[in-house]
Amino acid sequence: MDHILFNSPAYGEEIAHLVGTELPPKAASIARVRMGELLGGAVYYNKFGTTSISAHIAGKEDHWLSRDLLWCMFDYPFNQLGVSRIFGFVAEDNPRAIRFNLKLGFKFASVIDGMFKNDVACAVMRLDRADCRWLAITPRFITRNYH
Repeated sequence: MDHILFNSPAYGEEIAHLVGTELPPKAASIARVRMGELLGGAVYYNKFGTTSISAHIAGKEDHWLSRDLLWCMFDYPFNQLGVSRIFGFVAEDNPRAIRFNLKLGFKFASVIDGMFKNDVACAVMRLDRADCRWLAITPRFITRNYH
């Protein structure tokens, strides 16, 4: 059986590692776990009041996303924290991650040259609350007070 865990430091570290970074201080995380093994999740950090928050989203294998995880990953920042937008930072030499973010509904916001190792540029991606279709889904096993 799968579980969705909120703010587990070990799983937060593992999600951050999947995207090639360290878990930022005071970061929050949501992880989908099966039999103690991380399937994937999100890490949130750098909250700027009700304006925005940054996120890293990653999975370890195909089919790691579930209806409940999708809902939690977007309910938490938009409804629980009340932010208006989420920003993601993706290396431009990672077309798979860029496609994934686009499928989630993120749009290109900007490019930062030389942000990643070997002078790779960063695609800054943005998802506004008004454009988030995942808030309209009904989770199967989660209630709003999941954390």
